[in-house]
Amino acid sequence: MARGWGKSEEDVGADKEHAREADEKSAARPSRSHAEQIARRRGLELSLARIEDLLAKTGNPARRSALETARAELLERLNAAPEPSRNG
Repeated sequence: MARGWGKSEEDVGADKEHAREADEKSAARPSRSHAEQIARRRGLELSLARIEDLLAKTGNPARRSALETARAELLERLNAAPEPSRNG
C-alpha cells in the first residue's frame, strides 16, 4: 500500500476506543420500554403529590370528596403499575 492511503495504527486504535465508548454509553442508557415505565410511574407519583397538596388546602367537603376519590384511584394505579426493573 502506498504511504498516506491507509489508516495508521493510531487511527485504528482510536476507532476501536470510540466504538467501545459508544457501546458503554448505550448499555448505560435504559431501554425505551424501561424509560416509559419510569416516566409513567413518575407521572402517577407527581399527580398523587399534587392531589395530596390540594387536599391539605381544601376545606370544601364536595371538593375534598372528589380529591379523595382521585387519590384512591391514583394509589390503586400506582400499586398495580409494575415496579421498573433495574436491568431494563
